[in-house]
Amino acid sequence: MKYNLLLVHLIIILLATVFNFSVATWLGNDVFFMVGRAYPSLLIVSLIASVLSFFVSNQKSVNATTQIPQLIFKIIEYMVLQSFLILIYWFAVNSIHYNKEHISTFLILNTISLLIINYLYIQFLRRKRIGIPIVKTIVLGENRFVQQFINSLNDNHWIGFDYKSSYNSETFFQSSFKDYMLENEIEAVFINWDEFNLNKERELQMRNMTEEYGIKFYAISEFFGNYLLPSSYNLSGNFPYIQLFKFPLDNPIKSTSKRVFDIFFSIVFFVTIASWLFPIIIILLWINQGFPIFFSQKRHGVDNIEFDCYKFRTMVINKEGNKSITVRNDPRVTKIGRILRKTSFDELPQFWNVLKGEMSIVGPRPHMLEQNFYYNDLIQKYNFRHYVKPGITGLAQVSGFRGEIKENKDMKDRVQSDLYYIRNWSFGLDISIIYRTVANMIKGDKNAI
Repeated sequence: MKYNLLLVHLIIILLATVFNFSVATWLGNDVFFMVGRAYPSLLIVSLIASVLSFFVSNQKSVNATTQIPQLIFKIIEYMVLQSFLILIYWFAVNSIHYNKEHISTFLILNTISLLIINYLYIQFLRRKRIGIPIVKTIVLGENRFVQQFINSLNDNHWIGFDYKSSYNSETFFQSSFKDYMLENEIEAVFINWDEFNLNKERELQMRNMTEEYGIKFYAISEFFGNYLLPSSYNLSGNFPYIQLFKFPLDNPIKSTSKRVFDIFFSIVFFVTIASWLFPIIIILLWINQGFPIFFSQKRHGVDNIEFDCYKFRTMVINKEGNKSITVRNDPRVTKIGRILRKTSFDELPQFWNVLKGEMSIVGPRPHMLEQNFYYNDLIQKYNFRHYVKPGITGLAQVSGFRGEIKENKDMKDRVQSDLYYIRNWSFGLDISIIYRTVANMIKGDKNAI
């Protein structure tokens, strides 16, 4: 059902693309498909750009819980990429064949139609109750307003919160209550701000639960709607609520700008570097170690969702490749593989993971699943690394915390760097990490194995 709907969603968008292209041509007083071969070829490029933009901009992730602000930012990602691809083609050929007003009109119509199509698609999913995640939820508070809010959670099931029960706010801070939440896999807590006595100790406790166990805290109040801007809260019916303990990439503008940068950087990489470097690496690997050239391994991404992480194969084929971590002077590493690892060239296929939206250029490095299971119970807040997308490179790697894990302290240092990155993300920090990564690749990293 999921993939059938995804295909229908894509087909409708492609049909809208053809329609918008036709209307733009008609409005531009051009005879459709009659200006030599220019306009048909531009339409084909637009359709290809639409398919790529659909998957790269994560239009496929639009679901019943997507709200209007989130939808707008997804559409911005889509239109920026589609426009970029079309303009590349426009400048690559003789642009005199094309009417710039035609292309501008087409892109404007496409933006409007995409918004309408996705909005109707979301409403359909909500009515049919398709693809609604279940987030187990409790509410702290006992007055009339809290009960009204609980009713709104139950009525607006498409938001994705599965209400379990309500408690007095003081109960929450009893030591046994945390055990109850973990045993019952509670993922979200709504707090009635009007009757909640917050102090530094309680704030620290809640923040630690967010970073340690991924539990999200939300605040509700009878007065939020009067004092907060609509862009700062979400709605359950007519009841506004805000998320507590947000991190920089919770901001949709910042997360969208990071995603757009990832897309542009990846496209530029494939066009300017991978186009000639990958064939050379593939030939060398084929001569030195034969097929397969590429190696994929399951890793945990954002919210612990598994994905296939791609690399150039640098080891002889062995049964322990997905279980045993690499150590210094590992006999499984081939001659060419050792060079690729030293320069970090073996990680370059992960730019494809970036385009797919599974990874980012910069973020916590994804570890083997067995490592995650082992260290999650051993190192405090280890799982918080999965609050954001994993990266091809990260702060830990450029800070010297990469290579062989000899003792638990080595992993703790990595985790502390990753936590700092999540709490203090900025676009400037990403640029700095990329610069330091390139510098390490050129001079060679002594910690690479």
